[in-house]
Amino acid sequence: MNQPWLSLLFPMYRVEPWLKACIDSLKPQLDEGVELVFVDDASPDGSAALVEQLLPQARLIRQPLNRGVSAARNRLLDEARGDYLWFIDPDDLVEAGVIPRLKALLERHRPDLLSCDFRVFDDGASTESLKPRHRHIASFEGPAGVVMDDVDQRLRGFFVHGQFHPWSKVVRRACWPAGLRFPEGRVFEDMAVYPRLLLHTPRHLHIAEVWIAYRQRGGSLLATLDVKRLDDWTWALAGLAAELPPLHDDTRFEIAHFCARTLLRAKRRRQQLGGEALAGLTLDAERFDSSSPLTKRELLAAYFRRGRWLRGLQWWRNA
Repeated sequence: MNQPWLSLLFPMYRVEPWLKACIDSLKPQLDEGVELVFVDDASPDGSAALVEQLLPQARLIRQPLNRGVSAARNRLLDEARGDYLWFIDPDDLVEAGVIPRLKALLERHRPDLLSCDFRVFDDGASTESLKPRHRHIASFEGPAGVVMDDVDQRLRGFFVHGQFHPWSKVVRRACWPAGLRFPEGRVFEDMAVYPRLLLHTPRHLHIAEVWIAYRQRGGSLLATLDVKRLDDWTWALAGLAAELPPLHDDTRFEIAHFCARTLLRAKRRRQQLGGEALAGLTLDAERFDSSSPLTKRELLAAYFRRGRWLRGLQWWRNA
């Protein structure tokens, strides 16, 4: 069998109500070179049976025990045979015509990473009743339609928006380091992986088009931050500063600014929760120090140097 040009990878758990809409959005676009791999993470519903019924050509892998989305994604990484990898959440939709367009772009440019934009819609009982929330959300700040090979441009462009979702990025499998795995047992696993993966994808192509429709379901991570999730959030980028190559000042600033926003939002949430949540304040600050390429004092100076006085004062008062 010829090697697939693309592996579409689906971690699956409790998605039966939305799975058919996802599959329906994909089926008209598929060709023989697209591999579909689903990992059923011991889901108690009928998701696996629905895949077997609607996509008999798909590979369905059943986990005997529920181990979480990171373990499912790691299994998908191990099983994928395609030249390019694209994680899709099976409760989202792929816009019409995207797969043929992706194939043409990959053949023409041969990037290591292709990123796209997305839209957000409110959850509903059926596809017809879905209401748009955001029609176009950018995942990258920078040129579109051209291959970029500047690591500063790549890192800065993604950290400006902070959109590290797997489903807005198609990655050449050969560029994915063997040791880079999704952290099992933690949420914000995409934030732990994709900023580091960007260091290994020198040829980047961004397409400023909406390719994915993201379903906004109730109970998002940021809306339901408990002590465990707060710990996962501030842990995700811990140690990143030591992994970064030499970078321009603007790039270091954007990464530090992203880390600072995470720290301040985590601090506010801990103060809201009180009690045991407050015990994590010191650890959060230590993780900022290991994730940010700028110290707290250097970031303060950078805010003022850029004329961002209100942000600088907020940082000075709360960091």
